[in-house]
Amino acid sequence: MKIRRIKGVKKPLDKKRKKKKLRRVLRLVKCLLTLGILVATAVYASRAPFFNIDAFRVKGSSHYSDESLASASGIVRGANGFRLLFDKPVGRFFFLRVGSAERAILGSRPYVKNVKVRYLIPSTISIEVKEKEAAALLSLEGTSLLIDREGYLLEINPENVKDGIPVIKGIKPGAYKPGKKMDIPEDAFSTAFEIYETIREMDSDSEKKLLPDVDFIDVGDLSKTGFSLQSRVLVNLGKPEDLNYKISAVKTIFGNNIKKNERGKLDFYSDGNPVFTPENGG
Repeated sequence: MKIRRIKGVKKPLDKKRKKKKLRRVLRLVKCLLTLGILVATAVYASRAPFFNIDAFRVKGSSHYSDESLASASGIVRGANGFRLLFDKPVGRFFFLRVGSAERAILGSRPYVKNVKVRYLIPSTISIEVKEKEAAALLSLEGTSLLIDREGYLLEINPENVKDGIPVIKGIKPGAYKPGKKMDIPEDAFSTAFEIYETIREMDSDSEKKLLPDVDFIDVGDLSKTGFSLQSRVLVNLGKPEDLNYKISAVKTIFGNNIKKNERGKLDFYSDGNPVFTPENGG
């Protein structure tokens, strides 16, 4: 039997392919139209005075005034909000964030840890900051450096330092600049905080406090760590080991065995027994 081919009959698969192709074309046209509308809108908005900045909304800062942060952002009243979004945006314009302003604030305000600068349509700039917290005062010869727990420099020779911040001696950083992280030995830094936190924890369980009498913590030599009490008794803890025992002994001896006007040194030798040596040799 001879087989005849019937022309004009198309396979169902061909129809499906054509529909998919048509849908792809329509999606592409839709995307292009949307993009065109967005571009046209952006061009119009970047020229319309309705979108010029006339207000700043600032929150989250306890160290800088609203005016200071607004000035640090580099944004001036009258600037067009949409133009700001495309000023070195680094991808942030999709979230209406002004990347250049954020970098300017971070680079000029040492206490600022994180910042978000957003354009609120039509004419407002929102500045939200999260600040670093002062954690210690590094005492150098003739200079004091206020730093946070991660070693970022906040101030040089600060005028006011809140209570509860340890003074640390023996750490000598290299070059330093406000807002930048300093090159300091992490082991000495962490040891100073370990001593400070141990004293504070032991104070919390006792009516008689030792921490208010601590002048500074010395970690210049990690085999001879220690601290000063009332600028008259130097405590040599040795290596930062058995701190609970050593500090408990210091509290007892300083409170009960050392006279209030007596000066000297309290040493913990290798056997762990404390020995007080009066300054006058008595």
